[in-house]
Amino acid sequence: MPRYWECPSCRALLTRERLESTAGACPYCDARVGPPAEFADPDAPPAESAGRRLAPIAVPRTGAGKLAASLRLFFENLPLIAALVLMIKLPSNAAVELIAARQGGPTDPLANLMLKGVVDLFFGPIYAAAVLTIMADRMAGRPSTFLEAARAGIDAWGRVFAARLLAGLSIFLAGSLGILLRDLPPIIRLVLLIPGIVLAVRYCLVDEVIVLEHTAILDSRRRSADLVSGRAWRIVGAGAAALAIIGVVSVLVGETADRAGLLDGPLTRALCDCLLDVFAVFYSILLFLFYWEARAERESDVALDPALEDHPS
Repeated sequence: MPRYWECPSCRALLTRERLESTAGACPYCDARVGPPAEFADPDAPPAESAGRRLAPIAVPRTGAGKLAASLRLFFENLPLIAALVLMIKLPSNAAVELIAARQGGPTDPLANLMLKGVVDLFFGPIYAAAVLTIMADRMAGRPSTFLEAARAGIDAWGRVFAARLLAGLSIFLAGSLGILLRDLPPIIRLVLLIPGIVLAVRYCLVDEVIVLEHTAILDSRRRSADLVSGRAWRIVGAGAAALAIIGVVSVLVGETADRAGLLDGPLTRALCDCLLDVFAVFYSILLFLFYWEARAERESDVALDPALEDHPS
C-alpha cells in the first residue's frame, strides 16, 4: 500500500490521513484522488465528518469580486488568522515599543518601523505560510485548525524566508539606481525604479508557489512570474485598491486610538499595531485568490495540451 497518493490535477503528494479527512478529494484543488470508500476513516463517525465539510469557493473573475471575496474569507477565518498573526506580532510589537520607551526622548516612528520590518522579515513567513494553508484548505471546503496551520507555517518557514530574500534582493538590485541616487529629480528616480516595480509584481506570488506547490527556492521566482503573466495589471489594480482600504482602516484606527488615549502607552500602542497587522492579511488573501485562479487556468491549459507541461509558455 503506498504511503503517498499523487493528485491527478495539481500533483500534490497526499498522505492517507489527508485523504481520509476529505473523503478521497485533494484538499488543495478538490480533484478526486480516489473513491471515498477507499479513504473512509473507520474511527470517525460519517455524520460528524460530513458536517465539518464546507462549501468550496470559486474565485470571482473580476478584481472587485476578488476584493469582496478576500474580505469574506478574512472575516470568515478571523479568529484563526488573528491567533496566528498575534502569535508573532503581539510579543514582537510589544518588545519594539518597550525598547523605544526605555530609550527616553521622542519616539522615532521610522526607527520603530524599520525594527518591526526586520522582525517581520525573519518571523513573518511563519504566519504567512500558515494563512496560505488555511486558504487552500478553505477553497477545497476543508476547515483548518490552529495547530495544523501553525505546524505548516513552521515547516515552510525556511523555504519562504529564503525565497523572499532572493526575490527581495532581485527587486532591490533592479531598482537600486532609483533608491540610491537621491539627488536626482523625482521623475528620473521614478523611471529608474520601474524595473524594480516590475519585478515586485512578477514575484508577488512567491509565497504561494513555495508553500502550496513546494517549488524549489531557485525556481520560485520563475514560477511566480509565469503565474502573474497575463494578469499583472489586474493584480496591480486590485492590489492598489486593497492597499487603499488598508490605509483608510489604519487612519481610522489611529484616530480612534488617539482620541481614546491608547497611543500614549507602549503596550496599548503595540496592541493597535497588532490590530492593523491582522487586517493587513486581507492583502495576502487577495494575492492568494489571484494565485488560485492562475493555477487553475494553467492546469486547464496543460490538460487540454499536455505538451505545455514540458514547454510552459
